[in-house]
Amino acid sequence: MRTDRYKIKMEDISPYPIERSADCQEWEDVSHEELESILDSAPEDKVRTFLGVVRNGSFAALDGYFYRIRPRS
Repeated sequence: MRTDRYKIKMEDISPYPIERSADCQEWEDVSHEELESILDSAPEDKVRTFLGVVRNGSFAALDGYFYRIRPRS
């Protein structure tokens, strides 16, 4: 779980499988380690928004990709 500079916990998406797509048509799995590395380089306010949007079931854009929780099959 990530925390901000004030040690407040952000949304936790680690239990969920994450996918990304450049065009929202073809999705590929992305590891949480890779996503953490991407989030480490993003500004804190963008990370907070990204995690909240993904956790609530919507697409979130970051660095030219859209991310989502993989839908159940």
